[in-house]
Amino acid sequence: MAEIQAINVADAATAISAMMAPEEGQAQVDETQPAEVSDEDTEVAASEDDDSGVEDAPDDESAEEQSEESEESEEQEQPQTFTVKVDGKEVDVTLDELQKGYSRTQDYTRKTQQIAEVRKQVEQETQAVRAERQQYAQLLGALQAQLQVSEPQVDLERLYNEDPIEWVRQKEVLRERQEKAYAIQAEQQRLSYVSQQEQQRAMEEHLESQKDALLAALPEWKDPKKAKAEKALVLESAKSVGFSDEDLKSVYDHRLVLLLRKAAMYDQMVSKRQGIKPVVNNGPRPAKPGAAGRVSTTTESTRAKQRLAKTGRVDDAASAIELLLR
Repeated sequence: MAEIQAINVADAATAISAMMAPEEGQAQVDETQPAEVSDEDTEVAASEDDDSGVEDAPDDESAEEQSEESEESEEQEQPQTFTVKVDGKEVDVTLDELQKGYSRTQDYTRKTQQIAEVRKQVEQETQAVRAERQQYAQLLGALQAQLQVSEPQVDLERLYNEDPIEWVRQKEVLRERQEKAYAIQAEQQRLSYVSQQEQQRAMEEHLESQKDALLAALPEWKDPKKAKAEKALVLESAKSVGFSDEDLKSVYDHRLVLLLRKAAMYDQMVSKRQGIKPVVNNGPRPAKPGAAGRVSTTTESTRAKQRLAKTGRVDDAASAIELLLR
């Protein structure tokens, strides 16, 4: 019984060891297999690295292309500029600014034309009103003359004693005629005042337009100091040829001012030329006797000294001394 139990125990141990052997082998296989797989993984990783390197190259190329495209886009985004003159100075403007400026210019031109048309219409209406007013003034003058001519010569004192009723009637007629005469006189004064106001306003507008025309012809007179100095010169020049203060006050045309200024500037130039003393050119100054020889001797002596400094010869020294003694 004991042997059977021992055998059984040995058999059991053998069986258990036999059963455990495959598991260890499998374990060894399992342990070695990951090593092989790691090699394969290494190769795969290396191939992936190569592939990634290959793939990185297009990425670099795409980055360069993107940078080039961005540079091109930046160049395209930079607006095109044009050179225009503004107040005599060249200025660079973009196409958008040029279009806006052209639109503003067109709008300004259109509005200016509209204003000119309105002004022309107003001037026409003003001329019509002036003509009607002048005609009205003439009618008032004719009516006043008619009243003076048709005034009856009535002896009111005699009529008062002889016919009081007729005296009352004639008195009333005389009063009505006087009222009409006063009304005509008041209306004539009103028309005269209105005409004077219009003339003053027209003169102011004319003076303003002539002032603008003068500044357009003489832009340098926009400087107050220069304008004041040249105006004083113009007045002095005009008075020197006989213009009086009253004559100069009635100078309204800018063209006459330009002529007076030219005359004044010419007079100023002539006076400056007269103040300059002319330089008398008597020709070349005559040379003194022996001057040319001295110049030549000096030149030759200089050359002799230079030659002596180079050679140091006795003959050159003698020549230099001889030239100095001349």
